[in-house]
Amino acid sequence: MKILCAWCLKEGKPGFMGEMEPKDDPTVSHGICPEHRRQAEEQIEVLRKANGERLEALRKVQDERLEGVRKASDEDLDSLRRNVDP
Repeated sequence: MKILCAWCLKEGKPGFMGEMEPKDDPTVSHGICPEHRRQAEEQIEVLRKANGERLEALRKVQDERLEGVRKASDEDLDSLRRNVDP
């Protein structure tokens, strides 16, 4: 069975990474070569960082909005208390 790098093939390169048992099996299987794996891992890390920064920004906005809701609720409660127990 021949093993080919799918990423290399996409780039028009041969992509041959070797063979595995059974050697007389003409079937082709796909994998990823070390170079393309490194590139994919780098891209994943960039995306993780970007998504982490976006998530942190969203959490900050959410916290600010929740604080506004809490403040408004406290003000409403104070107003109700003043009206009920002058």
